[in-house]
Amino acid sequence: MITLKFYPERFGKERKEHSLEFSRDKLLKDYLAEAGYQADGNDVIIEGKVFDRFDVPIDNQSEIIVTPKIELGAIAGAIGTLITWAQAHPFIFWGLVLMSGYSIYSAVSASMRMRNFGTSGLGIDESSPTYGWDGIRTIQEVGAPVKIVHGRHRTGGNIINQFISSDGDKQYLNLLIAGGEGPIKSISSIQLNGNPIENYTDVEVTTRLGTNDQTVIPGFEDLHNVYNINAQLLKNASYVYTTVASDVEGFDLYFTLPGLYQVGSSGAFQSWAVTYRVEYKLHADEEYTDLGEVTISGKSQPTVRRNYRKDGLAAGQYNISITRTSDDSSAEPQKSGDLYLASVDEIQTDDLEYPNTVLVAIKALATNQLSGSTPNVTWIEEALLVSAPAVLTTEGGDLVDWEDYYYDPEDEVFRLFADNSALYWDGETFVDQWCANPIWCLKNDMLNTRYGVGEHITTDNIDADELLTEALYCETKVPDGEGGYEKRFRLDIVLDSRTDLQDVLIQITAAFRAFPFYSQNGYSFKIDKPVDTDLPYKQIFGMGNLVKGQFKNGWKSKNEIYNWIEAQFCDLDNDYQDESIVDRDDTGIEAGDPI
Repeated sequence: MITLKFYPERFGKERKEHSLEFSRDKLLKDYLAEAGYQADGNDVIIEGKVFDRFDVPIDNQSEIIVTPKIELGAIAGAIGTLITWAQAHPFIFWGLVLMSGYSIYSAVSASMRMRNFGTSGLGIDESSPTYGWDGIRTIQEVGAPVKIVHGRHRTGGNIINQFISSDGDKQYLNLLIAGGEGPIKSISSIQLNGNPIENYTDVEVTTRLGTNDQTVIPGFEDLHNVYNINAQLLKNASYVYTTVASDVEGFDLYFTLPGLYQVGSSGAFQSWAVTYRVEYKLHADEEYTDLGEVTISGKSQPTVRRNYRKDGLAAGQYNISITRTSDDSSAEPQKSGDLYLASVDEIQTDDLEYPNTVLVAIKALATNQLSGSTPNVTWIEEALLVSAPAVLTTEGGDLVDWEDYYYDPEDEVFRLFADNSALYWDGETFVDQWCANPIWCLKNDMLNTRYGVGEHITTDNIDADELLTEALYCETKVPDGEGGYEKRFRLDIVLDSRTDLQDVLIQITAAFRAFPFYSQNGYSFKIDKPVDTDLPYKQIFGMGNLVKGQFKNGWKSKNEIYNWIEAQFCDLDNDYQDESIVDRDDTGIEAGDPI
């Protein structure tokens, strides 16, 4: 089966979905035609890649996304040669961009950022479990990038351990979810399938913040690999299962009986019993070890569930033989007790602490609230601790929370938002703390040797004074639009896509109106802001320094000027759900200007 989703607005929520029969004889263009869509004017995306050829076959179970192209118009055409030259001469190019004013900044940023968003799979796009088409979600994938969270954001994780445990008739779903790089500040507001976890009964939550010395989460001392079997066991017909892993140290067998009862001569429901035998041996051995018979008895029309666990085995590959030894179900007299081996859990004992990895563990009773499929688990994460100025209440006083202060550039001092009182910083002491200043977050990513590029960039490659100047500009206060004040720039973002460093830096720096600038074998970040015109690096162009006949100028037509902009964002005030905002020139459009 092929799924085709059409989004009439590229970043909108509305979509039309089609289910198409898969055939090896069909090409991509055949599926588009069957659903009634054309490639002209649309991007056709499969697994994060935009296709420009449609006479190709695609795999079964593929998801095709069709959505209008992002038209860059004359801007893209005008700077195409510039971008090609920039790729060949990046150091010179970025220097010219940062010194040549806002018009070039706007043009280049439009092309450089949009060329990756939602198309090639590089950067922050629909391949992200956070920013994808389906909203924030939990994944279970091998080889997925280990995410990095900066600031504060709702996020999911990657399930690294999942199994079912039983306590009599009660079954519990156990999930261990990796939440990305640590250490972080906090985890809060956990949700299951979009609902607060407090709305569910019999759910236990345990977290770890990703420290280097964190302890094992109880109940997850073992590694579990669960394989679905769903084989019916008949009397005296042994079912033999060979473990997939070669270092199994225990196993857990899960049985289901879709009803367990017998009907007496009077027509009343009565108890009945089913018996099975379990034997095991190392795969290469000849003889089995008999673990004896187990009896399941009861009177139940709903499904009965039981498990059988064996621990303490020497690591190896095993054959497990299960044999039903009691009578099968029958119609006359009516006896119902079909026995199924639902799944086998191969267990390896290893007390994994997962140092430096954020962990969220869920143990949930299967109820009518929570059953059937693995729930989508999300939470709000106050993220990575990064090195930032140690701003204190007074000299020798307490550390002030990053969100509680701002920087006053006139008096060159940090102040509290609450009462504007002056705080203390000695100008050189930094401490690891929760911080959403984009400069300090990106500096952390550059220098970190575990998940950043610290093996290639060191403090010797960074202009600390320049970074401090840009960071303090981010800390200045501006009106928040609601009668108060906030910091000029902050970075609340989840990085969970496989991406190229240059591409993701260009996208991230858009959050604080900046560009990455590569110099001295390291990155700096230049924010587009008013500057002193008497600075020595200004450049004045006139007839005295232009080559005769080489100067050209031009103007755009109304068809090339944007007058309708739609932006999609994760709205903090709506629990990080996708929202859209529109800005358009209604006066011009009503007067007849082309949209």
